[in-house]
Amino acid sequence: MEESEKSSLLGKARERLMEVGDEVSRLTTEATQAVEEGVVAAGMLARCGRAATEDLIDDAAHHIQDEPLRSVAMGPAIGFGVGALAGWLATRNARE
Repeated sequence: MEESEKSSLLGKARERLMEVGDEVSRLTTEATQAVEEGVVAAGMLARCGRAATEDLIDDAAHHIQDEPLRSVAMGPAIGFGVGALAGWLATRNARE
């Protein structure tokens, strides 16, 4: 190979390496931005979830204060219903 061909190939290789380096830099920047956007979105979702949970707790507390007897009666009623369902499912599975 001649010197001019070698230098031409080296020049092309350098140009390609520069292009690849620029592309890697661009992709790194895009990935960093995507991660930052994901962190911001997760934080917003956590804040919204926390606010919704606090609202639910406040609503439940107000309901219990407004209707204490009904609230207390619901506990055993729900427990009985869940127990009956569990017993029915257990005997149903045992028969099959």
